[in-house]
Amino acid sequence: MSKEPNIDDLKSKIGFGIKIWLEFGSIDKKKNILGSGWAKLLENLDKNMSGSLTQAAEECGYSYKYAWNILKRIEKRTGMSVVNTGKGGRGGGGYVELNEWGKYLLKTYNNLLFELEIIEKRLGETFKINE
Repeated sequence: MSKEPNIDDLKSKIGFGIKIWLEFGSIDKKKNILGSGWAKLLENLDKNMSGSLTQAAEECGYSYKYAWNILKRIEKRTGMSVVNTGKGGRGGGGYVELNEWGKYLLKTYNNLLFELEIIEKRLGETFKINE
């Protein structure tokens, strides 16, 4: 027979987390367009000077195809692409960079995330889960 766990030990392991995502659309038909994973891809594209979607995707642990599908899903849901693309130089390939819309979505997401972290900290200080 197994021993009952100590309730105080269990209580000490409880915490909380809050997640956000951007939505797009009318009130009755909103679609998710940007959460933490997709925002990380846009962030990697924004800081990536080489314009490589492959490199940005790898930094997220995504395949090139999955990353491209993310960009296409955001475009389909909002009606506007978040990137500019172009053909590469002598070596072929191409480049992908965030456009104004992509930068706006990323900035909006990051601003909300910053505010959420403040709320999370305040809740952690005032809301005593383990009592």
